[in-house]
Amino acid sequence: MPDVDHTPFIENIPAYAIGALDSGDVSALESHLTTCASCRTELAEYRTLSESMLTAVPPKQPSAALRKRLQSRLPGAQKTSGSQVTWSFSRLALGLAVIALLVLNLLSFAQLRQVQSQQARLLKQVENAQVALAMLSSPNIQTVLISGENVSGTILLDKDRNQALLIVGDIPALADDQIYQIWLVKPDGGRDSAGWFRPESGQSYTTKTISSTQTFSNYLGLGVTVEPAGGSDAPTGQRIFKVDF
Repeated sequence: MPDVDHTPFIENIPAYAIGALDSGDVSALESHLTTCASCRTELAEYRTLSESMLTAVPPKQPSAALRKRLQSRLPGAQKTSGSQVTWSFSRLALGLAVIALLVLNLLSFAQLRQVQSQQARLLKQVENAQVALAMLSSPNIQTVLISGENVSGTILLDKDRNQALLIVGDIPALADDQIYQIWLVKPDGGRDSAGWFRPESGQSYTTKTISSTQTFSNYLGLGVTVEPAGGSDAPTGQRIFKVDF
């Protein structure tokens, strides 16, 4: 076998033994090792030395703080952290948008209910005004004045048409669990309920159409008392006023 210069190969053996040799030099060294026993012996000695150095010092686990710091520097960890922040912000923004939408819907619903309530009151006032005008045009209309300590007003009574309209002002406001109930006075002293009402908010006068299944000619008068919300079967509360027909 011709003489071969082993110097370049011997210089590369330490790096090859620990896997640090450039890929361009690896193939040339491995080809040389197949034909050179002395270089193979050199490589075996370096591998033995490397293994003894690795086992000479016992392995030591890194501290928790160091491990956490190293993990936080990994690209995957940084990407996950950013994704979590972005996802949290997106959920917060979505939650705020949903809350804002609910608040707007509630406000719109409340405003709609208020408008509907106002329309109902106006419609009732118009209907009562029409009833009053119709009754005043009747030649047989009877006007009964109401005069009390805290209330004043008028009752329009048309016995021929069996119609009556209560127009009352200065009547005190009531608690939410109370109403004013209308009673028709019978000849025997009994009372028949003719409906109930509450003072109209923001209005000087409250109007109420009085209805009866019997003719008003069968009654001697009319009175109003304070009763629990929903009405009573017979007068139980304070009497506000009483008039005779």
